[in-house]
Amino acid sequence: MTTHEYDGFTFDETTSAALLDAGAVLPPGVTDREDADALTVRTYTHTALDERKVVRLVPGTLGEAEDLALDFLGLAREPETPEAGQVRREALGFPAWALVNDPANGHHALALVRDIERLARQTKSRPGTAKEGFEALGEQLGRAVPHFLPTFYEQAARVFLQHENTTYAAAFFGKAREAERVHALTVDEERQRAVFLEFAFAGALTVKALKEHAKALAARLTPAEAWAQYRQLTVERCAAGMPPYASLPQDARALIKAAGLDRVTEDCALVADLLASPAAVRAPASFWSTYRATLAALAEERPDVRVRLLEIMPAGLRRSPKDDEFWLALLAETGADRLLTGESRSGSGSADGVDPADWLSRWSLHRKHGGPVGGRSPATLALVERMAPRLRAHGRPVDLFTGRWRAVADLDLLDLCVAEDVPLTRGTGAQLGLGGWMQDTGSGRRDLTAVAADPHGRRMLYDAVGNLHRQRVGTVLLDKIAGHPVLAGVIREWLDDAAAELDGAAGLAGARAALERLRPFRTVAARISPQAVARAAALDVAPLLGNTLRAGIPDELGWPALEEAVRRLEAETRREGDDTLTVQESWPALIVARGHKAIVVGPQDILLDHDLRLPVELDRWQRPSFRYTDGELLVMWREGEKQHGYWSARPAEVFPLGGEKLPAWYSSGDAGEPSIPVPDGGRATGGRTLHAGDTVVPPGRPVIGDGTSYWRQGRQGVRQVWLEYDPATGTHGRASLPAFLRSGIRDGATLLQEHCTVLPLQPGLEDSPFGTDGTVLGRWVRTESEGGGTRTTVGTPDGRTATLPADSRIPGMPLGALRLPGGVEPVVVTQHRQIILYAADDTKGMRELGRLTPLRRGGEFAAGTPLVPPADFWHAMRPRDEKASAALRALSDERARELLRAGARVLAERQAELAAAKRADAASGAGDGRTTTAESQVPSAQDVLGPVVAGTLPALTEPRVFTGVTALVQAVLRIAESVAAFVEPPVERPRTEPT
Repeated sequence: MTTHEYDGFTFDETTSAALLDAGAVLPPGVTDREDADALTVRTYTHTALDERKVVRLVPGTLGEAEDLALDFLGLAREPETPEAGQVRREALGFPAWALVNDPANGHHALALVRDIERLARQTKSRPGTAKEGFEALGEQLGRAVPHFLPTFYEQAARVFLQHENTTYAAAFFGKAREAERVHALTVDEERQRAVFLEFAFAGALTVKALKEHAKALAARLTPAEAWAQYRQLTVERCAAGMPPYASLPQDARALIKAAGLDRVTEDCALVADLLASPAAVRAPASFWSTYRATLAALAEERPDVRVRLLEIMPAGLRRSPKDDEFWLALLAETGADRLLTGESRSGSGSADGVDPADWLSRWSLHRKHGGPVGGRSPATLALVERMAPRLRAHGRPVDLFTGRWRAVADLDLLDLCVAEDVPLTRGTGAQLGLGGWMQDTGSGRRDLTAVAADPHGRRMLYDAVGNLHRQRVGTVLLDKIAGHPVLAGVIREWLDDAAAELDGAAGLAGARAALERLRPFRTVAARISPQAVARAAALDVAPLLGNTLRAGIPDELGWPALEEAVRRLEAETRREGDDTLTVQESWPALIVARGHKAIVVGPQDILLDHDLRLPVELDRWQRPSFRYTDGELLVMWREGEKQHGYWSARPAEVFPLGGEKLPAWYSSGDAGEPSIPVPDGGRATGGRTLHAGDTVVPPGRPVIGDGTSYWRQGRQGVRQVWLEYDPATGTHGRASLPAFLRSGIRDGATLLQEHCTVLPLQPGLEDSPFGTDGTVLGRWVRTESEGGGTRTTVGTPDGRTATLPADSRIPGMPLGALRLPGGVEPVVVTQHRQIILYAADDTKGMRELGRLTPLRRGGEFAAGTPLVPPADFWHAMRPRDEKASAALRALSDERARELLRAGARVLAERQAELAAAKRADAASGAGDGRTTTAESQVPSAQDVLGPVVAGTLPALTEPRVFTGVTALVQAVLRIAESVAAFVEPPVERPRTEPT
């Protein structure tokens, strides 16, 4: 290999070529490549410049054009033109070509320079407009000097290439060639060859342009010259990242035949060059099939071709097992597969340097074709079986799970690798698609014995069984899976575990979760695991109700003022069409609004009831926003890009609202971070204090405070901190912590500052169920390592703490222990905008009691609560009825069993009454919607259960506690019904599974 020394550096041919192609300026004389050009230093003078000179660095090929262009401006070149380096050769462009070849008409070209520069500035931001502008200039130029069009369009293409817009660049390059044909222009072979190479290397040479060029070459040049130029263009185009086009073999062979050359020799040379390009991975199927024999011959001649074929994952083939197996057959025909298996073959070369584990990992990913897993491939299994000894010998793990979206493995391939002791990666979250595997009717399905015998593999099969319901597996397919000898055992294991979980459930949430696991298998459970069905049938649901009520329910606490506000809104705005409730913070008050009314609710009383005076009608996606301070409500809304507001004490004084931008649309899931009232008046929101009458809304961000000092949220690098903050000026200082948060710091633990809250105690919050020290409310949260996991502890100002053990697997962040009447303290946790209550049990550990969603009704777990406050507003909640709570704490399982028996009886009677009413409606035709329906004639489930609950638990005289308990009784009875449906499933007619 030829090398050149320059200034202590060595340049070989490979390095020089790479640098030249990348656009580098090389030292003079280090390369003798044909497409290299000298970079000249050209000096110009002008009478207006006195002694000053203009120096230009210009490629030698373009030097004459540069001289002519500057001569039009009156600049004269000095005779000496030293060389400064070497650059890649460029063809004469526009207007240089015009000035050199037709100086008499050069003014037509120079007249367009300014327009070209103007359009070039639009190319990136407004490519469509620039394209239209270049086309208009082309029409103008074509009427006067059509022979200028090819270089003009090429120059337009170069402008788009500067912004990597190869689509428009290729279009204008095509226009240049079209102009040559339409106007029958004489072609400068050398220039056109250079320009084709330029655009091929830039990736802007389309298949159409190349095919037409091939025809033109055959018509203009000798066959040998035509083939040489076409071949170079094809290779350059591929090197630029464009894959070989579908009909390339046919076009190439036609030129080879015309030139009278040996086809095999030329095919091998061309294919070898194309294979070296990264774009070869996207070659179409026609390329591989046409050159199949050529590749085999080339591999015999050049063993490195086999290595290159193993590097390629053919993205240009179709996404089917048939195409995958075509590629494996091609590897076998070329002998490349023997580099993977280590099998000896005369002349095949050494397998050293080929990593079979790496190839199989890449092949496994390729066969997924962007989906979770590909179709069954017997050829892949056969090859891997041959590769197994070498894979074991190398010892490098194979990755079968990596995918574009999910970690899913080919189950047959996994089973084979486990059976052959092939080392495998054990990725987390790996999945197996049993439904698709069973539906695949292709040959080569394995029995899965090896996977089931492997502990890790069996766990994946176990998890795959649990995911069957997510794959929408129907009855017929589930029956097939359950009939599989290996999978039946895994399903049996799954059913036994779920039945044990159901039997051991200590509350409603645990029982419901276990039933969700069991329900998908109800049609096959009795056949697979009779013991699991029997265990579910023996379930006693009475402890579920007893445990839940003894542990405490949210309906035992209430916020009377908030409930009164919700009642008023429902009564006064029910007929206004939009029943969406807007809730916004003004801690410790909460602002609730709907329709024409907004109510500010304090911890003890309603602070303000205001009828809105909006001068505009807001669309259904918008809601007014609110701030409350100093006893007045600020009402705010948007009108297009502008925002306006008024204060409730002066509703007629509407003003333009400055400061923080209001949201473009209302989000019903968040009331906002708590702001803090300032003792001297106003409200601290993270910026300057907001006072009644202000027309500028300060920015909002999380704030904390102890009544005398305040902090706002800030960052130090990636860590959130609390910054000392002055509400009067809105400025912040150093990072520090209130004394209460500092009390949560301990050695070896991490304080999670972003989850900590400190709020000054306000009137009416002295009996917060989360506790107070008489000064502040809130919590600190810290984490610390424990036995390879992390436990999370929350502390409240009254000195109580609650801990989520490292092995509890409870997601979310604890808020504290909620003090309920009767001495119970469930732990409150937030997760994804939900509030979850957990009970700590000495034998059962942490068990979920139920879930609530703030700013909505309480739902099944808190049916007596009309609106669940955000967590920071639970400080305002108070016990509703101490005697009712005491009755729930004392409820025995036997008493709960009596309650459920009576409830089941009245619900069965209601169901019979409902069925009879429906039959009567059907006979009389009364159920057609014009009169009453069966449902309206029969009492609701809540109505019939009410007397049963009242008779069994007479101490429940508080209406909302009574409603909550009745709903939980109904929920437990529904669980009993679900268990019965699992034990004796309804007969389902078989359905044909979708293909």
